[in-house]
Order: sequence, then structure tokens, then C-alpha cells
Amino acid sequence: MQHVDNWQHQMNKILDQIKKIVDIRPHKCIVLGSGLDNFINELDNTKILDYNQISGFPKTNVEGHAGQFVFGYLNNIPVLCAKGRFHHYEGHSFDDVGIIIKIFNFFNPNKILITNSCGCLRLDWELGNFMIVEKFLDFSFISKNIPVYFKLNNKLKKNYNLYKGCYTYTIGPTYETKSEIDEIINLGGDAVGMSTFPEYLMCKKLNIEPIIICCLTNYGAGLKKEKINHKDVLINANKSEKKFNQLIIDIIQNT
Repeated sequence: MQHVDNWQHQMNKILDQIKKIVDIRPHKCIVLGSGLDNFINELDNTKILDYNQISGFPKTNVEGHAGQFVFGYLNNIPVLCAKGRFHHYEGHSFDDVGIIIKIFNFFNPNKILITNSCGCLRLDWELGNFMIVEKFLDFSFISKNIPVYFKLNNKLKKNYNLYKGCYTYTIGPTYETKSEIDEIINLGGDAVGMSTFPEYLMCKKLNIEPIIICCLTNYGAGLKKEKINHKDVLINANKSEKKFNQLIIDIIQNT
């Protein structure tokens, strides 16, 4: 009981610091993935709070994750963005990775969007396009020693011509081997990455139905001759900036 009280006290302190930049209840909350954080340039009257300014808040050390909360307005719609996320491979527990979702939930938004940059496992899909997650394949073997599937109710009111498929979660931080990619494809994976799934589990725990969008930045190991590295992932995500921003703007205005 003491542990729960201490945790709640710490969470309240964190929320008190974040509330200083939030003018009114945000209608939409967004986790911005690697290379996708330029979306904040679409917002007006922004206020920024660095994660490292928040006492008791986890730290993120991954390139492409600035580590900031950004509050602003999109055509008068209040929006709260997390510019950067946490990963299990950084040493964070799944609960710590999901802390951004806990914070979003406190503000009771109309919708939570979770985005990421990830590997594409379909050679008939073009890089730079986007996939809406309809299913998760947990390939981390953390909770069970077999791959586990989770089906989502991840629907949009409009047809955005997005790919629809299964996102496979791996622990990282290294990219998958060719044999792992082959196995994931055989299990039905369409995309692969090292984030997002712990955030989804927190949403599930809190009875939240998020919209989860993946930017396809590279093909999985062995599907093409080119080697994968994080800098190229960021570059390819940045190339999709205009399309990504317009997609998120449209979703915000129509959900």
C-alpha cells in the first residue's frame, strides 16, 4: 500500500509540472515516433516542456527522440504531443514505457494517436507510406515463450488509403536478423519495430482505444541488399514529413 501511495504521489508531482504548459484539456494527444516530430511545426501558440525538466520523469537517450511535451493548437483544436518516447531496451519497465499514455489519460482526450517509424516486411508495399495497426504480434518472448497476437479495433472514419496490417514488436536495440525476419513473416507480420507495443498494453489496461500509425522507413533485414541503420531510418522518416503531417492533421480534424 505504501508503494502505491508513493507512486501516486510521484505521478501527481509529474502531472503538476506538465499542467503548467497545458492551457485547457487537449482534445487529441499524440506520441510522435522517430523522425516524425516536426509535426509540432503545424501547431500554433506552442508551449514546450523538456522531459529532463520534469522531476522524477524517465529519461530518453535514443537519437530522434527529443524528449519534450509540446502543447499547442491545430485550427483551434488543443493538442498535446509527446516528442519522443521510451523503450524497454533502454532499461525501462513496460509500465515506465507506458507513462506517457498514463499522462495522456489524465487529460481525458477525445482520442490518443500513437505513431512510429518501423521496418516494412512487405516488398509489395512502398517505403514512405503508412500502415494502420490492426494487430500486434509480440515477438519479445518477455511474458510468454511463444509469440502472442493482440487484435485491435483501430478504425478511422475516413479512408486514407493506408496499408493495414500486423505490427511485430521486438525488444531491440539491435535490428532483427534475416532468420528472425523470415520467421516473423511466416507468423503474419507486416511491419516490425522496437516500440509502441508497451504503450498499447498501457492503453489496453486503461480501456483506451488508440489510433496507431506506422511510417514504413526501411525493409526488414535480408529483404533488400542495403544494410539498416538508425540514421537512414530518421532520414527516410523526415522524407515523409509532408505526407505524415497532412495525414495527422486530417485525422485530428475528423475524429
